[in-house]
Amino acid sequence: MNPLKAFLISTVLFMSGCAQSHLDIFPELKDPSLMERKISVAELHQDIDAYVAGVRARHPDFERYADEQALQQRVLELKQHIDQPLTRVEFFRYVGQLSHLFNDGHSFLLWPYHEYGAAVAAKQQPFPFAVKEQDGALYLARGYDQTVVKNTQSLPVGSQIVSINGIAAEQIIAQAQLYVGGETQRLRDAFVAERFPFMLWAVFGMLGEFELELRHDAQVFTVNITSEQQWQSQTVQAVDQDLDLQILQPGLAYLRVGSFDVEPEQFAADIATHFAAIKQQNIQHLIIDIRDNTGGNTDTATELASYLADAPFKLVSQVTERLNEDNRGWFGYKGSVGDIIVTPWTDEVKPKSEAKRFTGNVYVLIGPVTYSAAIVFATTVQDNRMGTLVGEPTGGYANQTAQGNLFNLPHSQLRAYVATRLLVRPNGATAVTSVVPDIWVQPDMASGSDTALTKIKELVQ
Repeated sequence: MNPLKAFLISTVLFMSGCAQSHLDIFPELKDPSLMERKISVAELHQDIDAYVAGVRARHPDFERYADEQALQQRVLELKQHIDQPLTRVEFFRYVGQLSHLFNDGHSFLLWPYHEYGAAVAAKQQPFPFAVKEQDGALYLARGYDQTVVKNTQSLPVGSQIVSINGIAAEQIIAQAQLYVGGETQRLRDAFVAERFPFMLWAVFGMLGEFELELRHDAQVFTVNITSEQQWQSQTVQAVDQDLDLQILQPGLAYLRVGSFDVEPEQFAADIATHFAAIKQQNIQHLIIDIRDNTGGNTDTATELASYLADAPFKLVSQVTERLNEDNRGWFGYKGSVGDIIVTPWTDEVKPKSEAKRFTGNVYVLIGPVTYSAAIVFATTVQDNRMGTLVGEPTGGYANQTAQGNLFNLPHSQLRAYVATRLLVRPNGATAVTSVVPDIWVQPDMASGSDTALTKIKELVQ
């Protein structure tokens, strides 16, 4: 599953199967010539206003999330800078900077994905390496090899990226985080790394060729990357799968859940197979890794939680929704545009039978990128005492926004994504805070070692 698509779908937590335009994430352009055409200054200014107004009209808690003063000041500044017609891509590099001021990972402007797709189709290779961010620095998340004739060039996992095409990695992160949604800069920095190829192109125009300056073991070296090169990850077997079960040692299993954006029936079948294997192997300690999980369908998160519970449980305690023209229901039966509907959540989920569910010790790995349905899963585990959370605090809030609606800016047709619901965690706490792990473990990106996983192994010894 494309991690980007998984993230976008992650906000649609309690969606019906309808396919209205406001739920279509990546529609085609009705007029493809718009990709080449320059848009007038007046129309661009109107699009800026439409972007802010559209988010304000839909977001369930705009007043508390958005930095209104900073937002209005930035709107004025952008309009002053836009004094000539621009293409959609050029315009995105201005208006996209408003996204971080909404302070919500489910509310942002999508990059011009039509133009990006056209460039990739023309054989211009995106940035080819997975990266991780820590304290504003960038590291290779995996090791990579390239074989030329009989010689193999290797890039070690944990290598720090010093610069790309002459721009310092810290500057890339600091600039690109302005263009992504996120409750905190910590989350936005992590999301830049998660969507790195898209952001390098959308913000800096980098595609096809990359001069990469790396540091590893105190040595600095340069690598030139071109579209013709074929780099292979040194660890592809697990990281590219949504579900991966490994028996680390007798009695200890590791289940990586890379995304909850999986077809529910397929997920249910796969997870049943994994838990049957866990039973067969007589596992007493289970690690569930959702550190790279940006969300998906809560049906799949619910299915996984039902294998860990020993009593009926809830995923959330309350849902708040702001009504707009698109989500009022047939003939506006829910209410009027602008109404705020607050609904206590009373539905409980039954656990699996004792013959199927896991009854040992559960450790759930979380981190800055854990988001949306993955945060809902983490708070479900913590509040219902299903297991122990280990790792770093999430970059997003424990009480998540949800139910994404989409709309186009009127002239550029750039597409905006905005949440319309707010979910309160199962224990009912309304504090604006991250999900805090029960056991906090600081990562060590540069070494390439997994400190959180090592900590759990020490605990179970």
